[in-house]
Amino acid sequence: MRFFRYRGRVVRVVILFFRVLLSYKFFGLRNIFTPAEVRRERLRRLHTRNASIIREHMVRMRGILIKIGQFFSSRVDILPEEYTNELSKLQDQVPPAPFSDIVKRLTEELGPMDEIFSAFTEIPIASASLGQVHRACLRDGDCIVVKVQYPGIDEVIAADMRALKYIIRILRVLYRQINLDVIYSEFSRIVAEELDYLLEGKNAETFARNFAKNERIKIPIVYWPYTTSKVLTLEYLEGTKITDLAEIDRLGIDKKETAHILAEAYAQMFFVDGFFHGDPHPGNIFVRSGPSVILVDFGMVDRISARKKEELRRAFIAIVERDSLGLVRALVDMGFIPLTKDIQPLVQFVERILLKYRDISPGEFKAMDIEEIGRDIQQAVQLNPAIQIPNDFILLGRVVGMLNGLGSQLDPQTNIIEISAPYAKRFIRSEEMSAQGALKQAAGAARSLVKLPKMLHDLLVTTSRGELRVEIGSRDIVGVLRHIHNIGRAFVLAVFSAGAAAAAVAFRISGYDTDARWSAGVSGILLLAAVYFMRKLRQRD
Repeated sequence: MRFFRYRGRVVRVVILFFRVLLSYKFFGLRNIFTPAEVRRERLRRLHTRNASIIREHMVRMRGILIKIGQFFSSRVDILPEEYTNELSKLQDQVPPAPFSDIVKRLTEELGPMDEIFSAFTEIPIASASLGQVHRACLRDGDCIVVKVQYPGIDEVIAADMRALKYIIRILRVLYRQINLDVIYSEFSRIVAEELDYLLEGKNAETFARNFAKNERIKIPIVYWPYTTSKVLTLEYLEGTKITDLAEIDRLGIDKKETAHILAEAYAQMFFVDGFFHGDPHPGNIFVRSGPSVILVDFGMVDRISARKKEELRRAFIAIVERDSLGLVRALVDMGFIPLTKDIQPLVQFVERILLKYRDISPGEFKAMDIEEIGRDIQQAVQLNPAIQIPNDFILLGRVVGMLNGLGSQLDPQTNIIEISAPYAKRFIRSEEMSAQGALKQAAGAARSLVKLPKMLHDLLVTTSRGELRVEIGSRDIVGVLRHIHNIGRAFVLAVFSAGAAAAAVAFRISGYDTDARWSAGVSGILLLAAVYFMRKLRQRD
């Protein structure tokens, strides 16, 4: 019986998708010759009707659908206002589950409630996709919040993921150039992690440690004796929802400063900690006087590996410095763009996009003609149809989009790229000046030397076949030779530096302190020289 119930859920989700998709297809056909003003008014009414239908279905069916709606509710920078207004109701107007279900779950996980809590409010302060949150007081008097996972939510999620898989199959037929499978696999991973409240508690403690010295970011304390995989108990921190602009104004909280605090916090997560909060929708962010920002709900997080951090750093600096070639190279290395024989048209396109969008505020972006933005996206796909979002960057892109939407609501002129730029630049300088950064650059030079024989072999084979066409001037030859010379010099210096460092260690172990100090000094000088030549290479690139 339960099988048929959840199978019916899958069917309802797929039917809803087709209903909305076909409504826009028919709208385009019916209004081909309609005047622009009338067309815009009709489209606005269609947006309102579809948004209302989608929200009603999400509320009624719950599960992952609510989480998807919460994500889109904050995208005021790209979505029509009719959608964001309607979907924003999902942040705090999701009907709660029966309190008897909550009592059952708590009793199963913690034991009799009257032995643990001196007070427990039946009406939740928040209802979400996987569970709901209640205020309570422990027997020792501490005021807390208890997050309780809905009974049977595992089966609901399984049905929703099955429906999502069907929808992706349909979209794959309609939009063959977009690889949606990576979105499905990443979403599956995220949802599985969100179901484990023990993991969420550990995530909260990690954020608390990372922001321990930042008084403007508040993270609630975890009460571990009252936390299980299905129940999470946290310190209660009172604040105002970040999108309650009227209350924020009444309290005299600076909205522009709040936007800066939030952007700086995420810049720290991205460029310093390598561990970020992956669900910054309005229901998870609150504001206090000061201002200070409270972050809650740590089920959806992601880590930035050393490799990913290096790739992001290169891409971000290319954007800041308006280096279109550097940005294309970074996107190729990150997997967004497959390497092709001729990337020059794509470089020219990226250069134009950087000039057009790089310094634009969210408010200015929203005011742009959506058809113009669509043409830019279409041109990018035409230049390279295989463009896609790599699995590692799906959640990161989602977070940046949501932050841009929140920043637009708090202060339409806030530019998160400009706010984050100092963090990225400081991080790059600290890496370049460190011994580890120098060794990375030396290793890169070594890899270039190792690859050189194969590259020369490929060049000779191509030339012997008559397939090589070269246009090069004397300045280019001199530049290439100087480039190879500097690579070799930096590599030799790095090797000698490593040898001197090893000698210093050997002398120190043997008790020859003076010789050890001299060897360490020589190692440092050689390492600085290697860094100098590698930086010259980077400047030439």
